[in-house]
Amino acid sequence: MISLSGRKLQVLVAIAETGSFAGAARRLGIAQPSVSAHVQAIEREAGVTLFERASGRQASLTEAGRSVLDHARESIALASKLEEELDARGSAAAIAISFACQRSLAHTLLRAPLAAYARERRDVRLSVRIAFQEDVLAAVRMGAADLGCLVSDSDPEDLPSVLLGRQRFVVFGAPDHPLAMRGHVTPAELAQADFVGPVASSLFGRTQRRLLAGVGVERMHMVAEGTEFSLVRDMVMAGVGLGCSLYPSVEADVAAGRLAVIALDAPPLLLETRLLMNPKRANNRKVAEFAQFLAQCAGEAAPKA
Repeated sequence: MISLSGRKLQVLVAIAETGSFAGAARRLGIAQPSVSAHVQAIEREAGVTLFERASGRQASLTEAGRSVLDHARESIALASKLEEELDARGSAAAIAISFACQRSLAHTLLRAPLAAYARERRDVRLSVRIAFQEDVLAAVRMGAADLGCLVSDSDPEDLPSVLLGRQRFVVFGAPDHPLAMRGHVTPAELAQADFVGPVASSLFGRTQRRLLAGVGVERMHMVAEGTEFSLVRDMVMAGVGLGCSLYPSVEADVAAGRLAVIALDAPPLLLETRLLMNPKRANNRKVAEFAQFLAQCAGEAAPKA
């Protein structure tokens, strides 16, 4: 039985269509001796001569060569059709993408992109789970989510991730808070203030403390905690204490005069926005396309220098 690989068949078709071994080599991006080796291998297996060898002339097929060429074209066409059918079936089977997203990002940076993707890609059922940082990490690690997005001050070592950008992190208060009416507030002064924030033992609570400690705020005196940002926001507006958040979460309230950003005398506070990948799903075509879409949207939304 003659066994011809797809590469040998491609070589034969390329020679016939370009008219020379050199032309086939250029088309396929391989060395000319490799083209000759493929032809010789076919001739050995088939026991026939495929081309008339004549120096300085185009590669001319023998009668046997024309028969093998017909077979090669049919085989290539059949393989291409089969590949398309399998790809279509695979695409139909993988209609769902599970995405875990931290609440503060789902409601700000990714709000419009998620809606746009769902509108444009009707062939994909996008399932978005809005969760806390801990839950996003757990969902991706356990395989419950194909991708996850969160803010963090470090790169999770056990999961592949893509840096989407950096978000401004601010301390904010009611407009009439004493520190809100100051042009400059030192880290030492901030450490004496009362705070309202996430549960101290939560991942975001620990991230927040590390970030402020990095600019010299050695302690945070928490007078109230809440798992929902809306509750924290309302407490800050009521004058219970200061809060911390990504700036997009309070941007509208700051613009409307309901909240004020504290002018901390320190380098800008930034948190990374990271897209986490489930290793078992990273090579799925639709998952990869969705990740690329989010990365592009994040890049377009990034502030220009």
